[in-house]
Amino acid sequence: MVAAKARRAPVSSGGVDLRNLWYASDRRIRTERAAREAIALAESIGGVRRPGSQPDEFQLFVALHTCAFQANRLAKERKAAAAREAWCDRWERIRGHIVELNLGLVFSMIGRLGSRQLDEDDMLSEAMYALTRAVDRYNPWRGYKFSTYACNVIARAIMRRGKQEGNYRRLFPVQHDVLFERSTRLPDLGTELYVERLRNVLSRNEGELTDLETTILSHRFPSEQQSRLTFQEIGDVVGLSKERVRQIQNVALNKLRTVLDGDPVLQ
Repeated sequence: MVAAKARRAPVSSGGVDLRNLWYASDRRIRTERAAREAIALAESIGGVRRPGSQPDEFQLFVALHTCAFQANRLAKERKAAAAREAWCDRWERIRGHIVELNLGLVFSMIGRLGSRQLDEDDMLSEAMYALTRAVDRYNPWRGYKFSTYACNVIARAIMRRGKQEGNYRRLFPVQHDVLFERSTRLPDLGTELYVERLRNVLSRNEGELTDLETTILSHRFPSEQQSRLTFQEIGDVVGLSKERVRQIQNVALNKLRTVLDGDPVLQ
């Protein structure tokens, strides 16, 4: 295996460092024929040419590794910047095509390994990142299918993230998140002056709260304590997960705390 470096824009739209495109060190990707086939395949994916037939999985990954090899080969040549950029573009095009073809693996693994510790957005994000990482690191000459390799990578990513989230929530329950303790407990809330200034900030919206933030705060901190809603109940009202509601609440409270910290009357 060879890790190669590039000189164009360091990061692609997919978050990949283009200075370090990875490819398997196989002699078959170093030939002129492999380069021609990779160019033709990339152009067919981009719609420049009509493909004679759909490339199979092995052909796609060989072309991907060929593009990475060619891009890194040209990295040391100062006058080859345009040619190298073209190879990087072909690499990204083929990579994106492979990811699209295998999106079903993401939803399949989420369905099989769905964790109550993670909300759907977090799980999907983690699984998608794992899929792209699997595409980047898959070696087609090892003899096993990409789906086997990718499912293993996705499963490990979901289970690892679920375990991390579970450990965190056991240490820091949602209702008592120490990371937001300062923002969720406004100082001296019981004093008449502080309450008066807080009401003034809210009435003028000096904290620049959004409508959603205002709605969530009104449900979490109503005038009557008995009618206070939980994060889950508020989530059902506004159509968000309870974790997302908690995050929005803490952002809103942090805005208010910032305004009150700068209030000259309270200094």
